[in-house]
Amino acid sequence: MNKEKNNFQIKFANNMGMLASRFSLNSTVGQLYGLLYMSPEPVSLNEMVKKLAISKGSASTNIRILESWGAVKKVWVDNSRKDYYEADPNTLDIIKQRVIEGLHRRLNETKSSIDMVNNSLEGKNRYSAQREQFYKKRLQKTRKMYEQVNDLLELFSKD
Repeated sequence: MNKEKNNFQIKFANNMGMLASRFSLNSTVGQLYGLLYMSPEPVSLNEMVKKLAISKGSASTNIRILESWGAVKKVWVDNSRKDYYEADPNTLDIIKQRVIEGLHRRLNETKSSIDMVNNSLEGKNRYSAQREQFYKKRLQKTRKMYEQVNDLLELFSKD
């Protein structure tokens, strides 16, 4: 019975790893979260390493990533000096937060690019006045769209 439970947990963890990699995340992050999500009790880092057949360094690095996302937390277990972890079961909230943070990051990169292009137009007289006006109007529209999307993300963040 215990072996069946472990097989189920490992199969689920491996599927979560594949899912994570499809979303351009490290598969180990998905495996660790999946294992903890399907564990009714806290799991030590050593147990995770053994069950998932991964290196301790990889487990340690990726568990810290999950901690920084709020997806897992370290818990204290009586009479043990090891670090134990458990998953936050609110998967949808974690995913929503990761998506919002990723979009914010990409939007900020886009805004920086828009500003660089806009600055390259200033005072260079490379283009005819008509062409420069066209570029400036398009950049202004792009900046406005950026601001609207950013405002929308702020609304989602407050949920």
